[in-house]
Amino acid sequence: MKKQKNNLIILIIAVVAVFSVAILVVLIYKNRIAADQEKAEPVVTPANVKTLPVTETLKPNPDTRAEVVVPILMYHHIRDYNDPADSIGTNLSVPPINFKAQIDYLKNNGYTTITFADFTAFPAKKLPDKPIILTFDDGYNDAYSEAFQLLKANKQVGTFYLISSYFGKPEHLSREQAKEMSANGMEIGSHTVSHPDLTKISATKVAAELLESKTTLESIISKSIVSFCYPAGKHNEAVDLAAKNSGYSTATTTYMAISNTSEDKFTLSRLRINPSDGINYFADRIQNYKHQE
Repeated sequence: MKKQKNNLIILIIAVVAVFSVAILVVLIYKNRIAADQEKAEPVVTPANVKTLPVTETLKPNPDTRAEVVVPILMYHHIRDYNDPADSIGTNLSVPPINFKAQIDYLKNNGYTTITFADFTAFPAKKLPDKPIILTFDDGYNDAYSEAFQLLKANKQVGTFYLISSYFGKPEHLSREQAKEMSANGMEIGSHTVSHPDLTKISATKVAAELLESKTTLESIISKSIVSFCYPAGKHNEAVDLAAKNSGYSTATTTYMAISNTSEDKFTLSRLRINPSDGINYFADRIQNYKHQE
């Protein structure tokens, strides 16, 4: 009897020992797995978290002003010319020395030249504090030799209204010159195919003048043409609507006034610069001009 009791005690001790060893083996195995995982996957703490680069979404920088005054200046020739027998040509010719003084004045007095693409981007895009637009009608060769060269040297821009059938004609730009000007930041605008009075031709011809000139110019500079100028400033409501329907964003007249961003974009006013305008008169005009009825 005593022997059986001793055997039972030995069996119990053996079973406990086996379970203890098994538990010990399991604990050692779990600790080893945990250690391996810790090596492979370090604990993420604020100190070792790496911030991935964030790609910022470009957002428009809106202009919060209700409207912005933008004088639009009108030039034709930049040349020394004074012929009593050609009063029109004389009156459309600003001497290069005057033009340089005017451009330098703008640069030295806080004005920033902009394009009509900038103008129509308002208010989604900010405009500079003192924006101004320089326009040059008809595409004379001095637009390249005088206006473009000076603007380029001063890091300024201008809008050049070209007549699409006049390339290569005497006293007019070549296609290559127009392309070079565009490539250097100048804005190219349309001035029709043949410079007619748009108020005196049929609606079909008006559409052709507007669309064909736009297409030709776009094929030359490989950019969209968004700006238009009415020949001699002649327009009416039907012509305005045709310009809008042809895909232009703006159209300028010869009406004398200082423009602003709240003005009708298809009847924009301009300030004609005359050959005799001194720099003081020029400075006063672009700030304070009042239309005389």
